[in-house]
Order: sequence, then C-alpha cells, then structure tokens
Amino acid sequence: METLLTIIFAIVVFGSSFCLLSMEYYARKSKVVAAPSVPWMRKAVIERLGKEVAEKGLTTPLILELGSGWGTLAFAAAKVCPGARIVGYEISPVPLAYSRIKAKLCGYKNVKFLNADLFKEDFSQADVVLTYLTMPHMEQLKVKFEAELKPGAIVICNTFHVPGWTPAKEETIQNFVYTLKVFTFYKS
Repeated sequence: METLLTIIFAIVVFGSSFCLLSMEYYARKSKVVAAPSVPWMRKAVIERLGKEVAEKGLTTPLILELGSGWGTLAFAAAKVCPGARIVGYEISPVPLAYSRIKAKLCGYKNVKFLNADLFKEDFSQADVVLTYLTMPHMEQLKVKFEAELKPGAIVICNTFHVPGWTPAKEETIQNFVYTLKVFTFYKS
C-alpha cells in the first residue's frame, strides 16, 4: 500500500511540475500569462458581446478569442451566442488541453480551440474578435486587423485597446479595487 501511495504521489508531483514549467515556458515565450479575466470583467465583455451581436442581427457569427487561455471567455460567449461558431487560439498546451477537455465533456459543440500562433492565422472571416492581450500584442494586432478584418467586424477588448483606433464604445467597469475598461471597435 505504501508503494502505491508513493507512486501516486510521484505522478502527481511530476505532473504538476511539468504543467507549471510548461505554463512558465509559454508565458515567457508569448510574453502573456494564461490568466483568466476576472469574473466581473468577463461579465462586462460578454454583456457587450451579446448587445453587439443583437444590434447587428448576427445569428451565426464567427467569434474569435485571441489568446483563449483556459477558455472562460469562449465558454461564456457560447452561452450568450448559441448560434455562433467560436474559435479560441492558444499556444500554451496546459490551458489549451483544459479548454479542449472541458468543451468535450460539457458538450460545447460550437466552440473549438486551436493550438495556433494567432499572428499567423487568417481573421478575414471573423465577425467578432475578443481580446484580453497586453499593449505590445495589441500593437501587432492593429496591423493584422487593418489588413485582414472585413469592414464592420467588431473588436471587443478587455482592458487593452487597439492603439490608434477610436473606440465606438468605451465602458468603465468599477470594482472595489480596480477601474478597468471594455473597448468596442468597428473595422472601417
């Protein structure tokens, strides 16, 4: 019995260490930590998404989540927009695996997660883009959005805006500690 417990303990320790080291490696590589947005900001982004999809009359939009991490935003979007096709892009294998497993186990048929470098993917068919990425990434994405997004595409940003673009809507979200913003842009 003691040998079995030792083996189980070793597997748990090794597996946890591998997961943590993998996440640290990809955080350094991409310069983004796979941290989910806080619930009150996720709620604000999803409420904005629901309003935008309804206002535009989009019944089956293609929604891209850039840097989907643990999938929290993609799963919330799937609930608000059940007719949407939602694609999350993530390069870190641990959050990606978690998202894929959760999508499968919880029956999210309209959500898929790709192990892909979002800067190499084609955004030309996207109706909505959701981001929670820092300014160096948003500067790179600005060029990609301008080159690839179709006119009228909606970009909803959690906290970090598209530099040089004027938001169509800007919402200030106040918590007991933080004041953050949700920015909504329309590709011209």
